[in-house]
Amino acid sequence: MINQMHHVSAITKDIQYNNHFFTKILGLRRVKKTVNQDDTSMYHLFYADKIGSIGTDMTFFEIKNSQPVRYGTNAITMTIFRVQSIEALQFFEDRFNSFNIRHEGISKYSGKDALKFYDVENQRMMLIVDPVEEDVVPFGNNGEIVEKYRITSIHGVEVTVQYQVAFTETLKLLGGIVDEDFKNQDDTVIKIGDDRIYVKENRSPMMEQQGYGSVHHLAVNVDSLDELKELENLLNDEHYVNSGIVDRHYFTSLYINVPGNIVVELAVHTNGFTVDEPIETLGEKLSLPPTLEENRDFIELYLQNIED
Repeated sequence: MINQMHHVSAITKDIQYNNHFFTKILGLRRVKKTVNQDDTSMYHLFYADKIGSIGTDMTFFEIKNSQPVRYGTNAITMTIFRVQSIEALQFFEDRFNSFNIRHEGISKYSGKDALKFYDVENQRMMLIVDPVEEDVVPFGNNGEIVEKYRITSIHGVEVTVQYQVAFTETLKLLGGIVDEDFKNQDDTVIKIGDDRIYVKENRSPMMEQQGYGSVHHLAVNVDSLDELKELENLLNDEHYVNSGIVDRHYFTSLYINVPGNIVVELAVHTNGFTVDEPIETLGEKLSLPPTLEENRDFIELYLQNIED
């Protein structure tokens, strides 16, 4: 069954700015520079902790001609990163001010201290104080952000749907647990290990239209290929349309559209990011899975150089 967040995948139009924002301002490390395996004309960048640990990475597809996101319901409406203290929030509040990053100031979210912010493409993100014990190695922009203030991992996501019950029942089927300690009766919080999916209901007929600044899908972790196969059988028995098991080289996945038309990826950490490059140089050069390697010269023709 699912046991933690695996990654969150979003859309950007400006890969240069995106790379700058996540590495230079947020202090994450670019741990993989590859392409969308279903459309090799676009980059797929992964930002994470120093070693690309499970549950630390937010990824971006570069869609050059995309339109801006149109906010609405039936969407993943926020990605939430974990920090260790209120002092870390205060550090980032000052940092965002110095870089003219739009934010909403320190407030409370689900009872925890939090700081909501946006990049120039209006990607909705939040830092939340959640000091859990983790096997991660925060990066901190090569030391510019001191370790005690660094982002450690992804705490979870906020999802907004027209019909909350149908969405949460699917998460429970996959192994998610309703957080009974959550006091807001209008929302539901699903626990996946130490991570959370905050499910909000909005019956508006205005559906979110994906574009740059939106989240494409969320991914949750499954321990093994055998468990992934069991989940595939369960989903087939329950008549959920799914992709079947897909080898992504770095991990192995299965995709489903859950009620609310939210794409959820079930992912198994198989080869990992170090299968084709060492930890020391993760994300520095274009990595391609073996099935695409023979087309490297052709693929690189369509990709702009990313300046670090």
